[in-house]
Amino acid sequence: MKQMFKLLRFIKGKTAAAIAAPLCKLLEAIAELAVPIIVANVIDIGIARGDSGYVIKYCSIIAVLAVGGFLISVTGQYLASKVALYFGTRLRAETFKHVNSLSTETHDRIGGASLVTRLTGDVVGCQSFVNMTLRLVLRLPFVVIGAFVMSMIIDPVLALMFLAMTVVLTAVITCVIKLTLPRVRKAQKNLDETARLSSQSLSGARVIRAFSKQSAAKAEFNAAAEETAKTNIGAARISALLTPLTFAVVNLAIIAVLWFGGMKVESGRLSQGNLVALINYLTQAFFVIVNIGNVFSVFTRSSACAARVNEILDAPLPEDGELDEVDETAAEVVRFEGVCFAYDGDYDVRGVSFSLEKDKTLGIIGGTGSGKTTIISLIERFYTPDEGEIYFCGKPAASYRAAAMRKRIGFVPQRAAVIAGTLDKNLRIADESVTEEREIKALELAQAKELLASHGLDGRIAAGGKNLSGGQRQRVNIARALCRDNILYLFDDSTSALDYKTEREFIDAMKSVSGAKIYVSQRISAVSGCDEILVLDGGKVVGRGTHETLKATCPLYAEFCASQGGK
Repeated sequence: MKQMFKLLRFIKGKTAAAIAAPLCKLLEAIAELAVPIIVANVIDIGIARGDSGYVIKYCSIIAVLAVGGFLISVTGQYLASKVALYFGTRLRAETFKHVNSLSTETHDRIGGASLVTRLTGDVVGCQSFVNMTLRLVLRLPFVVIGAFVMSMIIDPVLALMFLAMTVVLTAVITCVIKLTLPRVRKAQKNLDETARLSSQSLSGARVIRAFSKQSAAKAEFNAAAEETAKTNIGAARISALLTPLTFAVVNLAIIAVLWFGGMKVESGRLSQGNLVALINYLTQAFFVIVNIGNVFSVFTRSSACAARVNEILDAPLPEDGELDEVDETAAEVVRFEGVCFAYDGDYDVRGVSFSLEKDKTLGIIGGTGSGKTTIISLIERFYTPDEGEIYFCGKPAASYRAAAMRKRIGFVPQRAAVIAGTLDKNLRIADESVTEEREIKALELAQAKELLASHGLDGRIAAGGKNLSGGQRQRVNIARALCRDNILYLFDDSTSALDYKTEREFIDAMKSVSGAKIYVSQRISAVSGCDEILVLDGGKVVGRGTHETLKATCPLYAEFCASQGGK
């Protein structure tokens, strides 16, 4: 419950409605508690004396209480739902905002599938808690306590049976919660795994079909789904015991009250009307206590959901600098000094040092896993180096606000990212105010003239660029980076799907674009024309220089040249 209470701050803004909703339910409960004692008077006075006027009068009061209670209840339900929806909207928006501000390390640790589940299902679970709490938090205990007090006024001895029933039911509910909560938490984790497998199967559908692995993918998903179902069924079986156990305890209490109350009525120590009132109060409390059991079942799930949402909201945001302005006159755009970084365990990049001057080009080449993309990710501040320092335009990169720094970097990722919509929509990710002329120029520089001719700026692009070739997706990403002026351009193996002729034309076209450029590639052709080339192996720089120098002094570079038919 503590985890859920931490989230109640998102109700702020609807505080008045959040207070009014339970008060409405409280007034409904007062009206409900008044009815049995009025019924007792009707039986003991009106009916016993044959006074039809008395009966009509107080039956009319009961009718007014019923109608009034209904209207107040509907108002309370409406306000509770309104507050819960507001809470869910704010919580989802804040969680989504926080997710987008988290460090890449935190994203990697939690996992994309789990983040989606928490943003959707877990937020809905928290919203249900708020809705139910506002509707029942005052009403349920007030009805139980009020019914007990009224029972004590009518007959203290019989009221003790009521108290005994409450104690037993409290013990039953507590046991059920303690047994259910661990299973619910496990079920939520299993749901994350199911979501991960679903996403994996959908995104990799072509690969799965190409290798005829549908049966294996189905079996893996079914195993995860069955484990989720098994855990949920286990929790549901325990929760299902709550209602029959509650009915059993309450029915035994009603039998006891009827038995001993009947004897008191027979001996004249208790009136028939008061006995009926006692049964009514006991029945009211019975339905309330059954609801309490169901409420605690929902609270149990909501608590698990809240813990998972709080894990996101409590995750620390990466440290950000204070500088908003980049010194565009600085001679050096990027400098690495002894940079080391590890994703987990041993360093993936170790002791890397280099500098890149304004309007110069740097090539980075190396085998798979040599640390090329990691260097690009460190420049973009997706990760923070474990050792060493990175400078951007003469100042430590960490001293800048990440957003301000990234606005001056044109980044083309290794894996082309294309969203559903139009070509224009994809290009405007870089700059919402970009002109159509600038978009066309960017596409021409990216060697995507045929894409412009076939699709046009308003042509439909499928989700993930499924209706584009790999090379077209890469060129859309390149054009996006060129839709604004940047101090630095980062091309992370962004020409791997292009033929050599198109790649050469693109690199030649980039010579007319001002700004420093870093080309990461496994192709000699992509880096051979750079002012300086770094050769990486095992996360370390094993060669540095121009194309001709490295061919003569770096065996690994010479090997790349020989294997690719280079001179």
